[in-house]
Amino acid sequence: MKKQIKIIAALLACTAVLVGGALASGLGTGDSLISLSYLEQIFIPEAVEQGVQQGSGVLDTAWQTANEALDRLADEYLHTVGAGQSGGYSGAYSRKTFSALDVITLQTGSGVIAEAGSVKLSQGIVIDVTQGKQIDSGVWLTPGHRYIVAEETEAVFTIESDAARVAVEGMFSVEPGGVTASPFTDIKITDWYHDAVNEVYARGLFAGTGDGSIFAPEIRLDRAMMMTVLFHLAGDPDEERFSAAATFPDVKEGEWYESYVRWAAEQGISAGYGDGNFRPLQTMTRREVVQFLYNFAISYLGLDLTERTSLDSFEGVDILRADGWGEEAMSWAVAMGIISELRPNDYPIRAEVAAIMANFAEIYFPEDAPN
Repeated sequence: MKKQIKIIAALLACTAVLVGGALASGLGTGDSLISLSYLEQIFIPEAVEQGVQQGSGVLDTAWQTANEALDRLADEYLHTVGAGQSGGYSGAYSRKTFSALDVITLQTGSGVIAEAGSVKLSQGIVIDVTQGKQIDSGVWLTPGHRYIVAEETEAVFTIESDAARVAVEGMFSVEPGGVTASPFTDIKITDWYHDAVNEVYARGLFAGTGDGSIFAPEIRLDRAMMMTVLFHLAGDPDEERFSAAATFPDVKEGEWYESYVRWAAEQGISAGYGDGNFRPLQTMTRREVVQFLYNFAISYLGLDLTERTSLDSFEGVDILRADGWGEEAMSWAVAMGIISELRPNDYPIRAEVAAIMANFAEIYFPEDAPN
């Protein structure tokens, strides 16, 4: 009996050490003898549960205190870097989309990954963790590489494409560039066609490829694509498109371009080849682009295009005269400043066609295109 009491006393002492006042929940003044089964099955489990709950409450309070302190530090930092800026803190790499001329400032130990777009290190020193070397200011970040800001410095990055997807980690601030730009990550603000691409995008004449963030300025347009551009320039007249009856043997029903090609033919903008085919996927020449635009202005807009300039001194005029078509349209385009050189049989890239379309739209739709 004495041995049993000693065991019970020892258990009570241990439990009291673990949960403090929780002992009162099992014993009250005047209790005589408590069975071992009661301690093992009821009292000790309840005491442990109370201890867990109390410990959890202490941890929650400590976490909340630490989080509030971190938020205060972030606020103090953002206040230090200046008004008019935004930013924050990210404990892990967080993807963000930035616009042209946005300036991102990161502190020592912060990380950055340029996923898409052109990002230049304008100030500071960073470590290219991917290649294991130091990078000084004036260098563009390599997409996909991870960079860490060096010790005792801050790094300033400038967005030099219309848009950029960048993952940042740590403390950062952002000063907006304040410019209106397209959503294209492959169009740099220094590209010769930058303004033209922004113009045709704003007018709804061209859209991006894939997820819409890529303009693909270097690819070439085919004849079907050009018909969609002209359709957008016309203001997207769907009623005309769906009622058009013109057909071509090589324009199959259900193809994405079918109704656009039929619309363009119905409106007198385009015609097929001698064999009756339209050849929708054939890459266009500069002469075709200008001719389609010339036809659009006369047949669809009803304009009287009388402007002409002599092409005698232009390289490539002999090609036009040998083939017997395109000289009138290109003479008009040169006279109006829509193009400055002929190169009639060259295959223009999307950037070149965008420039031609932007010039036309600014002349004949100075406020906005019909759509």
